[in-house]
Amino acid sequence: MSLTRPIKSCVVVGGGIAGTAITRLLTERGVDVTLLEKSGQLTSGATWHAAGLVTRFAGSSKIKKIHVRSLDLLTDLHNTTENGIGLHLPGSIRLIEKNHTGRLYEAQQHVDMAQLFDDSEHTTRMIDVDEIQEKHPLVNTDNIECGIWTPSDGDIDPTSLTNCVANIARHAGAKILFNQHVQTIQKTNNSFQLTTKEGETYEADSVVNAAGLWSRGVSEMMDPSMCHPAFVIEHQYAITDTMPEIQALEHRLPVLRDLAGSSYIRQEGQGMLIGPYEDVCVVRQDWKNGPPTSWGMELFPDDVDRM
Repeated sequence: MSLTRPIKSCVVVGGGIAGTAITRLLTERGVDVTLLEKSGQLTSGATWHAAGLVTRFAGSSKIKKIHVRSLDLLTDLHNTTENGIGLHLPGSIRLIEKNHTGRLYEAQQHVDMAQLFDDSEHTTRMIDVDEIQEKHPLVNTDNIECGIWTPSDGDIDPTSLTNCVANIARHAGAKILFNQHVQTIQKTNNSFQLTTKEGETYEADSVVNAAGLWSRGVSEMMDPSMCHPAFVIEHQYAITDTMPEIQALEHRLPVLRDLAGSSYIRQEGQGMLIGPYEDVCVVRQDWKNGPPTSWGMELFPDDVDRM
């Protein structure tokens, strides 16, 4: 559909953080927005499964600007929302192992780029092993050369954030409807018509596909010839029991990015959450258009040996 004419109405499919954020922005700009969520609550999909990491770090200048702006917005939401939105900003450390000149060169390049786009209050810099241990006493630095310190990084509760954004959108006039599982999308010259499994029909001059894990199927409804490269990939993570070493600390531990092990490690309560990215991904080929409709907050069977 051409974007040369103004959008007056929109149906957003999917009630995760992407769908609610887009709903909020469009509604605040005067668009009549209806969000359709197939389940009985928000964040019943990829958003619920997210580790909630937030960062000012980025590999390019454009993404860096987006990350800095995003954290400014998240901080403002946290500070102005009653009881906050579960935002923790203890900083993050990217660990650079010894005898890896390429990694060290890349780290210095990232630090130099950060000087151009960082908020002056949150300057990214290189830190030595002594400062790494001071900030995160649980790190074994025997094989660590240095680290990239990014202050005001951390994590957020995805569910609290999504509900906060949804409430803002509602107050601006958006309609957020539950138990509305979209089954067909028909396009005419000037509008889209959506029907749901529950027998409802919705019409708008634009549609936003924010269905996350189910987004490929929604794209096929709009255009069967569309190539939508979205796949469901299994991701193993582990949460430890309460650790006395963390209980004894007076500060929250910064997030670790273990580049050699390709994993993130952050504090979760009084324990740790560890999530590695695997070299050989397990793609759910049987879920071409997404998981079963009823699937949302379920977990794959544990396969800790893969970690």
